[in-house]
Amino acid sequence: MNPSESNSDKITPQSTFFTPATLFALAVIAAQILISLITYPFLPDTVPTHWNLAGQVNSYAPKWVNAILFPLISIGLFVLIRFLIAVGPRLGSQNARRANQEVVNLIINGVLLLLLVLQLMVTAISLGMKLDINFVMILAVSILFIFIGNYMGKLRRNFWAGIRTPWTLTSDVVWERTHRLGGWLFVIGGLLGVIVSFVPWLRIWGFMVILVVIIAIPVVYSYLAYQHYTVEGREPLSPPFDNSGRG
Repeated sequence: MNPSESNSDKITPQSTFFTPATLFALAVIAAQILISLITYPFLPDTVPTHWNLAGQVNSYAPKWVNAILFPLISIGLFVLIRFLIAVGPRLGSQNARRANQEVVNLIINGVLLLLLVLQLMVTAISLGMKLDINFVMILAVSILFIFIGNYMGKLRRNFWAGIRTPWTLTSDVVWERTHRLGGWLFVIGGLLGVIVSFVPWLRIWGFMVILVVIIAIPVVYSYLAYQHYTVEGREPLSPPFDNSGRG
């Protein structure tokens, strides 16, 4: 074992609460609360809360639901993910866990930005603006896929974030290769999603096909990689996440 790696694991990690990523997440949540407070007096008594696949409103609720829904979702997501990571079983070295925390913080920020966009969209529609909800949602989610795909390959094996199948959780090698493939699929799927969001007749079903593909392929690949590297005993001697020993 490299002594420097061993020593680095003994260093007390810096607090992860007041990092730029965490402060950004709190700023997004604060912006959501501020938007709710500012727009609440101008909203009608009932506002749309659900749309069908054609983008038509099929459910309404009192305006206070719109005011608190998105901030509550964001707060709950932020608290839940951080809690699960803090109390969950720990895999790998301290450096790996610290790297995971940084990646997860970035992904949480991407999801919070998506929720902010959705809140702005729903609020604008409630105030009478004409928006194509399917276009906005598919475009926003596709951009989120591209963002997540760029960081997915940096995730180390853990129980709460990433492509968690029985096969990725049992092997660092399978985890690494599955997430590298998954990262590429998310980026490509996101780019295709951006394209289909501008094609009304292809928008819904085209995006659903993209979604199925980027979910199904990594799951199948993780099983095949497990059979190849673990069952058949072909795991490289050097650890994953370095540039040597690629098998």
